[in-house]
Amino acid sequence: MRMPEPLSRDELQRLWRWERHMTRFHAVAMTLFVLCAAAAFLWSDVVWVRRVLLAVVLLLVAAATMLQLRERCPRCGSRLRTKSLLRLPERCSMCGVAFERPVG
Repeated sequence: MRMPEPLSRDELQRLWRWERHMTRFHAVAMTLFVLCAAAAFLWSDVVWVRRVLLAVVLLLVAAATMLQLRERCPRCGSRLRTKSLLRLPERCSMCGVAFERPVG
């Protein structure tokens, strides 16, 4: 199998930016999940609070799913399959192009 051409700096920067967005989103989402859990514990008897908290959790899950599925391999256009939702894989599982890590 022939190795694909390396990614350009612009393509790599787009992937790194996506990875940073995912990391920030997950940090904010985990904080909101903890706040929702605390609110559910404190005000579990108030119906509208439960509904608002459920809506917040569903929105966070939908947003995380959309962010995860949004980015594709710049070479072949396949979805990036990651073992961790916060990090880019070492290379594309379809075409094999390497996703080099930024230096420093």
